Amino acid sequence: MTSTARPTAPDGLAFRRLVPGLLRAGWDVLRRGGWCLLVVYALSQVIPLALVSPLIHWMFTQALASAGAHAVTSEAITGMLASGISVTWLAGLCVVALLAVSLQLSVLVVAVDQVRRGAGLRPRILRAKLLSLMRRLTRPGFLPLGMYLFLVVPLTQAGVFSVLTHSIAIPNFVSGELLKSTQGTLVYASFLLVAGTAALRYSLAVPLFAVYGVPGGKAMRLSRRATARTFPALLAAGGTAAAAALLAGAALVVLTILPTLAADLVYPRAAAGVAALALGAAQITGVAVAGSLVLFVAGMLLELVDRNMPLLGLDGRPGEQIAEPVAAFAPPVTRSRRRVTAALVAGAAVVPALILGLINIPVMEGLRDVPRTLVLGHRGFSGGGVENTISGLRAAAAAGTDLVEMDVMQTADGGFVAMHDASLMRLAARSEAVADLTLSELTSITVRDQFGHADSIPSLRDYVLAAREAGQPLLIELKLHGGETGDYVERLVAELESLNALEQNIYHSLSLEKAEELKRLRPGLYVGLTLAVAGVASPETTADFIVVEEASYTPAVRESAWADGKEVYVWTVNGADAIRSMLRDNVDGIITDHPDMALADRSSMGPGEPMSSKLYDAIMRFVVIF
Repeated sequence: MTSTARPTAPDGLAFRRLVPGLLRAGWDVLRRGGWCLLVVYALSQVIPLALVSPLIHWMFTQALASAGAHAVTSEAITGMLASGISVTWLAGLCVVALLAVSLQLSVLVVAVDQVRRGAGLRPRILRAKLLSLMRRLTRPGFLPLGMYLFLVVPLTQAGVFSVLTHSIAIPNFVSGELLKSTQGTLVYASFLLVAGTAALRYSLAVPLFAVYGVPGGKAMRLSRRATARTFPALLAAGGTAAAAALLAGAALVVLTILPTLAADLVYPRAAAGVAALALGAAQITGVAVAGSLVLFVAGMLLELVDRNMPLLGLDGRPGEQIAEPVAAFAPPVTRSRRRVTAALVAGAAVVPALILGLINIPVMEGLRDVPRTLVLGHRGFSGGGVENTISGLRAAAAAGTDLVEMDVMQTADGGFVAMHDASLMRLAARSEAVADLTLSELTSITVRDQFGHADSIPSLRDYVLAAREAGQPLLIELKLHGGETGDYVERLVAELESLNALEQNIYHSLSLEKAEELKRLRPGLYVGLTLAVAGVASPETTADFIVVEEASYTPAVRESAWADGKEVYVWTVNGADAIRSMLRDNVDGIITDHPDMALADRSSMGPGEPMSSKLYDAIMRFVVIF
């Protein structure tokens, strides 16, 4: 009786040997590939940015136009999905983006593999590999790997690997709402854990596909098998690499700011020029740091594949004859040649840094302006009370907010309460819906937040009167739960008029229909349209301003709105760097859970602010490492 023995794991896969081995492999790639690999990385980002991004943008505008729209809104998205021509454009766009990202990452892995094998970055070899990759990318079996690269990797905050996926992430308004409750926090953390685990378990699929010629689906299965026992080591080595990149990024920030800080102290008139040149140098260095991390990780993944060869049943790389030994065609490198090469590399880095520095001079000079941005407390101020309650309102007023943004919902008996969620589960741990309870029932319910605050749900009347007493203007959102009466807007107008509060406040809504109905009923009111998704341009609407979700905010949308005479508010802006970025952009208003922070930042900005402080904000915005 015979039995088939399972392959024994090589000794090199033991944790204590594998972690240093992976780190050594990543370092060897950087040491041997050096500036040549960084140039390949830079080109792999610049070419898609210059060629693919404009193509994707054009295809998307065609999809919009086919649906009779010129800007991204919820209604425009619905229209595109209902139009066969628009869906075709969108499908083509997705195919172009998926192929571009996959080719981009595969080329980087191939380049790293050539360096590891000692073949060098020879154009002939890379061209042959590139053509082979392009052929295999069009085969149906590649689709699972393509979706992994285009969606799973970016969602785990690894968008640094491709400029085309850098902005793919969970919108802040989604993650922000989840983090406001224990249950939501667990859901969010579980999602990130699952996505991160999947990203690591399938990470070997790219080298298996690009270097070993394994079809996409099979590459993912083999990757999962190979990482079953090496996952802890891969996580440890990857975490170490990421930590090193973070330290390098922190050092970059400090070294970039120091010359400007010195200019602030010694010769302030020159500080703007010094800051601009320092920012240009930081932008080039940031690309080098990001590229080093990507190349380091690629070297680790290739090393892990090589160590797993006996378990994966692979014989070796296909087309091995393409790679010639370096000694066969490379003359000895002399010391003088090394010096010339180093000088050329330094010049290639200094020239773009100087160009960027000159471009940055007006940017830094423009940061001398005092922001006119209004600061709005999002549903009040959670630092002093539960959202949409009178205690939260008073806390926002005490902090000095310009306006308080609040939500109004209709009750079962036609009344109005200050409430955001259609369900009472998150704040009151009750399964009832706002639409099913009367005004008196709702106002008797106590709500609590994750910070330990407690208060009762206020009626709209009580909330508005409390705001008047505090001298606090409101941005009132017409929030819908789907069970409103047909005269919802008319009733709301009548109630606010009875309180003499209609014209003292401003309004907005996610519903284009309700926002424009309110504007039609009372043309003199200041009404905004809230956009959960936005893009390309400002939408056509009778509303006076737009309220854009932070993830959808772009300079193009802002400039389009301003050109149409509409103001731009952005929600929900909570990150410290994001708040300062919006203030620097001088948007008309930011809606934030941290109005105290935003107000302090706004008051610190202006002509008297040190240029080094302005430079820090510019670095956080324009120097991309992660």
